[in-house]
Amino acid sequence: MKVLAKFLIYLAAVVTLGALLAPPLYWGAQTLAGQGVFSFLGEYKFQKFFDRAALVAAFALLWPAIRWLRIKGWRGVGLEPDAHWLRHWAAGFIIAGAIVAGMAFAYVECGVYTLRPAAPWGRLPMIALSAVVVGFVEEALFRGAIFGLLRRTLRPYPALFWVTALFALVHFLKPDDSFDPHPIGWLSGFALVPHVFHQFTDPMTFLAGFGTLFALGWLLGDAALRTRSLWMSIGLHTGVVFVKMGFAALSKRGEMRLPWIGSELQIGLVPMALLLLAWIIVRLYLARENHALPAKEL
Repeated sequence: MKVLAKFLIYLAAVVTLGALLAPPLYWGAQTLAGQGVFSFLGEYKFQKFFDRAALVAAFALLWPAIRWLRIKGWRGVGLEPDAHWLRHWAAGFIIAGAIVAGMAFAYVECGVYTLRPAAPWGRLPMIALSAVVVGFVEEALFRGAIFGLLRRTLRPYPALFWVTALFALVHFLKPDDSFDPHPIGWLSGFALVPHVFHQFTDPMTFLAGFGTLFALGWLLGDAALRTRSLWMSIGLHTGVVFVKMGFAALSKRGEMRLPWIGSELQIGLVPMALLLLAWIIVRLYLARENHALPAKEL
C-alpha cells in the first residue's frame, strides 16, 4: 500500500508538471511553425502537447521517484544484466513492429485507412526518437520499478496482472480531442485534466481500448519476467509506438468499426488479438533461445 500511495503521488506530480509545461510547449511550437520551422507542429491540437508534456514530466521525475521508492539498482526489483540485450531489443522491435505494420497494411488494403497524398516522411526521425523515449521511460517505470516492487509481496503473475491493469488504466486516460481549451493560458493544461476520463462513458470504447492496452501490458510484462531484464520489453514497446505513430502521420482513418477497429490503430479487438499473437511468438522465441543456450548461460 505504501508503494501504491507513492506511485499515485508520482502520477499526480507528473500530471501537475505536465499541465504546467504544456502551454509553453504549445506556444513554442506555434512560434516555430509560424516561422516555417517544423511547420507540421502547427497542425497539432493543444491536447497533443499536453500528452508530450506529461511524457517529459514522467521522464524528469522518474529518477527522483526511483530514489524515493528506495530502489537500489535494478537487482532491487528483480532484474539482471542482460548479456544479449541488443539481440533482445532488436527481436522485440522486429516482432512488434512487423505485426503492427502488417495490421496497418491490411487496414489500407481493406479501405479502413488511406495513405496521405503527400506523406510527411520527414517526421519519421522525430517519431523514432519519441518512440525510443516512450519505450525506455515507461518500461523503466512500469515493468521495472512498479512491477519489481509488487513482486516483493506478490507472486510473479498476480503482480503482473496488477501492474498490467494499472498500465492499461493510466494509458486509457486521454484528453478529449473535442474539448476546445482556447485561448491557451498558463492554466489550460489543468482545464484538460477533468476531460481525460471521457472514454469511460462509452462501454464499447472501453472494451476496445482498455482490452488492447491490457494485452500490450501483459506482453511487455511477460517478456520482462522471462528475460529478467527490460531490453526485450523496451524493444517491443518501441516497435509498437514507432509503427503506430508513423502510420498515424502517413495515413487518414476512415470509418470506425467498433469493437473490432477503433479511432486509432491500437484500439479494437483486432489489434488486441494481434498483440496476443505477438505474446505467443515472444514466448516461442525465448523458449527456443533458452533451449539453445549453454547451461552456464541459463
